[in-house]
Amino acid sequence: MPTTALIPAAGRGARLDRPNTPKPLVHVGGKPLLLSLLMRLERAGVKRAVVVTGFGAERVVRELTNHPDLALKVEFVEHAEWQQGLASTLLAAKGHIDENFVIAMADHVFDQTLVDEIVACEPGEDVGVSLVDTDVTEVFELEDAVKVTLDGERLTTASRTLEGPDGVDAGLFAFTPALFEALEEARKSKEPASLTDALALLGERGQVRAITTGGRAWHDIDTPQSLVRAEMAHRAGIRKAAVHRPEFKTEESRTTHSYDFIAGAPVKTEIHVQRGFVRNPERLQLIPDESASSPIYVFTDTTVNSIYGDDFVGGLDRMGYDVRRIVMKDGEESKSMANYVKLVDQILAEGIDERSVLVSLGGGAVANVCGFIASTLYRGIGLVHVPTTLMAQCDASISHKQGINGARGKNLVGSYYSPLAIAVDVEVLATLEDWLIPDGLSEVIKHALGQDRDYLDYLLGYEGNIDDPDFLETVVRKNIELKCELVAIDPKEHREGMVLQYGHEVGHPVEYLSGYDLNHGQSVAIGMMVAARVARLMGACDDAMVDLHRQVIEKFELPTRIPAHIKVDDILASMRYNKRYLTEGTRMALLDGPGSLWQVDEDYAIPVPTEVLVEAIRQSF
Repeated sequence: MPTTALIPAAGRGARLDRPNTPKPLVHVGGKPLLLSLLMRLERAGVKRAVVVTGFGAERVVRELTNHPDLALKVEFVEHAEWQQGLASTLLAAKGHIDENFVIAMADHVFDQTLVDEIVACEPGEDVGVSLVDTDVTEVFELEDAVKVTLDGERLTTASRTLEGPDGVDAGLFAFTPALFEALEEARKSKEPASLTDALALLGERGQVRAITTGGRAWHDIDTPQSLVRAEMAHRAGIRKAAVHRPEFKTEESRTTHSYDFIAGAPVKTEIHVQRGFVRNPERLQLIPDESASSPIYVFTDTTVNSIYGDDFVGGLDRMGYDVRRIVMKDGEESKSMANYVKLVDQILAEGIDERSVLVSLGGGAVANVCGFIASTLYRGIGLVHVPTTLMAQCDASISHKQGINGARGKNLVGSYYSPLAIAVDVEVLATLEDWLIPDGLSEVIKHALGQDRDYLDYLLGYEGNIDDPDFLETVVRKNIELKCELVAIDPKEHREGMVLQYGHEVGHPVEYLSGYDLNHGQSVAIGMMVAARVARLMGACDDAMVDLHRQVIEKFELPTRIPAHIKVDDILASMRYNKRYLTEGTRMALLDGPGSLWQVDEDYAIPVPTEVLVEAIRQSF
């Protein structure tokens, strides 16, 4: 069996578009592609690898020379004319190989058994053996693959433009040194020439045998989408390998009785937008008739209570409700487990029944605490949100997510629980401190960047005052519309609804690590800048998309830089408590263009290599 491998690792990877990273050093599964390939070849019995370098040669050599994870001998051949095509790159190794050898593409990921099978091959009287995937319907980016025709076990033709192929070249071969003659012949008739051209010549002469992948996994890492697919497959493999599947000794032991448990129709929340009702709550019926005689609790904070508490609670009292008031401290400190327990005990002591309604009058913190208590008292009682900040009117209160903070981060304890109603009065925004308007506009920018290009254009073109009531009502109503659209199709934010998480994966840790000196919207703005840089580093978007983020965020007076005192390692540690983090690594909502959430195979939670995340964070200081 061949014990030498030839690995072409000279290409730039222009389509993958990873700035400053040679393609062989791009990570999948926490390791550079080239390192993982060498480790698989070594496990299969290869003793020596000849690696032909080109673009970024010095860095490739530096990172792989005397690597502690490798015992096989690695020889590097630098090819100055690497841009002349793959045939030229392979011929650069001609003087280093005089025996049968394996060719493995440095930008591919292979199941170990495929590598084992090719390394065990002897070409015999043939010039080569090619690994072929015959399930062409499952090949990702088929239009760019090298397609082949087969006659039994013989590969007869190879071309990227082949119609009606029998399979595709999977990037793994066993050859005799006669391949070099075919490569030279191919270069005489075509320049630049590729391995495919030599394979076609040999195939026409009946000198290439094919073995098939048999459904085993392989990935050609040529585009950002293919890189993400490979990372997803790697992480899925980790999850699958972590558990044992049920085993049944007999058919009788397989018998399972199944039932559908349906808990009723979806809950519908009415959302009202009306100016002036907070000071005159008689204008809207917020409390359902069946709750008219039950205790009603209005949750608010110190600031809102001083401005609107008497008018709002007094109005409900005049309407005849048995209304009680709970005043919390301003801000995130009220979203603690200790405060939750304290308030629950207080409500139970004062009296409540299953038809009682809790009303939040305030910003996001008040809504979150009130909502979580409503979702847990008696396993769920009535809930109404009356948001008084732009942030809450655009996002926090327009939600069925209720929650409180944990010791290690934001919103770690909570529930999905739908309010009976949400009532929005933009007139209350006139009494906000000036900085709270830009803070709330962060969530507006999030929806525009991630969901609606026309909305983004509107924001970029707006020339008026950001505290203008008509402008504020426009963005509030548009945000409500967009959020309702998302929640209707993806209430748990696993697919299209991931846009609601945009900027939050890093934003929440930044907010927490700032000691809440940065507000939520400010932190999310910074998080969106980091996310844009992650997408750029992963090749999902271009530099213009990063600049577009900066332009719209700065236009509305929001920060784009992480405070200098926050450490990268602390951000990474805090991100482990994000719900999108799985044991095998970080996943993020990312954009591949204005108004476009990046998805790969309809999966919107994009796995992000740690080194990419670290670089994006460092660029954001």
